Order: sequence, then structure tokens, then C-alpha cells
Amino acid sequence: MQRELSELEQKGPRLTHYELLGVPADADGAGIRRAYLEKSKRFHPDAWYRKDLGHFGPLLSKWFQRLAAAYQLLSDEETRIAYDREHLADLSPSERAAVERRELARAEEERRSRERRERLLKTKGFGRIAAAKKLFEEAEQHAENGERSQAIAALRAARELDPKRAEIHNKLIELERAQLKALAHSALASAKDREERHHWKDAMAAYAAAFMSNSNSFSAAFGAARCAFEGGDFRQAMMWAQRACDISKDDPAARLLLARSLTASGMKARARAELQTLLARTPDHKEAKALLRSL
Repeated sequence: MQRELSELEQKGPRLTHYELLGVPADADGAGIRRAYLEKSKRFHPDAWYRKDLGHFGPLLSKWFQRLAAAYQLLSDEETRIAYDREHLADLSPSERAAVERRELARAEEERRSRERRERLLKTKGFGRIAAAKKLFEEAEQHAENGERSQAIAALRAARELDPKRAEIHNKLIELERAQLKALAHSALASAKDREERHHWKDAMAAYAAAFMSNSNSFSAAFGAARCAFEGGDFRQAMMWAQRACDISKDDPAARLLLARSLTASGMKARARAELQTLLARTPDHKEAKALLRSL
């Protein structure tokens, strides 16, 4: 286990999610789930309870979290597609070929489903109710398989055929909300990946995209502020840190970053005010005290 953790650390950000889970890039959802469950049992910190792990303890926790993040991203069809497209250059030749095969198969399945929906939409009279029921059942199957886009398309066609059926309407709203959540999660995952690689400008843009999907996301706002600051764009860092503070007023890290951004922008009076606000809530904050003394 120590050797495995050391090898993971050596590979670091070059490791793809497929390599981490130990699955081919064209693995289906069931295969990805099996691989995750098997590997997570070994990596889960509870499996090593009361063991003296030394400096491997934090590494075990770190790679368990990354394993969970990889599974969460690859188990959702939409976030997986986004990951494949963004990381295509990072994949091995065999992985790229597998992704391309899966993409072709998915495109063919979508074409067939679209043609079927178009045929059902031409149904006349009372047959429209039965056609809507078929589409609803297909949507449920697509959703169960993790094919959310296909499920949403089927539900929209079903709603057109039977607009008064509440079951269709409610399921469609549920999946559309889940889709927005998945897109926001995908943007956050992309941003974190770029931040780990120290691609500050690209990471800030990805965090900003995640924030556009969810304007209440503290993680997105604070992430954008961090990357802007590291990239030397202190005005952007100040703006994003302020948004993070607006979302979570009591977060000391966001408040400190706002003060640092203000200081770097030459706005020392405002920086002092922010530090005083921080210290009023967290009197023993050493970094805030040190920065305030320097001002």
C-alpha cells in the first residue's frame, strides 16, 4: 500500500481518472462502479483505523478523496463527456481510441433515439397518450443508465404529446435541475484540476464558469479569487474574494484573501477594515494580525 501511494504521488496530476480507478476509457457505468467500490474499500481511512500510518496517513486520505472525485465525475454521463473532451490530450493513445469508440457508439444511440422520438411525435389522436407513456418509460431507463441528456430529450417529447401529465413534468424538472448541478460540478472539477497544475488564468476562468452555473457557490468564488491572486491579477482577486465573503461572511480565509488583494491593489484603508472585521470574529488569527501590523 505504501508503494502504491508513493507511485500515485509520483504520477500526481498526470494520472487520468481512468488510470486512478483502473478501468479502460470505454468502461460502462457498471464497470466504473465495481472498480470504485473495490478500490475504495482499500483506500478508505476506516479500513486502517488504529494503524500507525505515519506520514502515509494524509496521503491515504488525499487519494481516497481523489478516488471518490474521479468516480463521481465518471459515473455521470455528462460530466464524463466534458472530462474526456477537456483531457483528450492527456489520455494515452489506447485511452483516446477507447473514448472515440464510446463517443461514436453514443452518437449512434442518440441518432436512433432521436428518430424514434420524431416518429412518436407524429402520433395522432388517443395514440398520443400511449406514445407519451412509452417515452416516459424510455426516459426512466435512460436516467437509470446515467444518460441524463437522453432522458431529458425523451421527457420533453413526452410532455409535448401529453402536456397535462404531472408525472412527466415533475420528472423533467428533477432531471433538468440535476443537469445544471452536474454541469456546475464538472466546471468545479475542471477548475481544481487546472489550479493543481498552476494554470492560474485558465483555472480562474473555469471557477468563474462554475459560479455562473451556481451563483451561491462559495467554492467557485473563493477558487476564482485564489487563482486570480496567484496569477497576479489583484483586481479580479479582490472582486471574487468579495463575492466569496458575501456568500460566507464568517469565513476567515476568504476575508484574509480579500484583505491581501486590497493591500496588493494599494487600497490599504479598506484592507485594514477587512482585517479588523476578521479579527473581531476570530481574535487569535495570526496571519490577520501580522498583515494588520504591516499596514
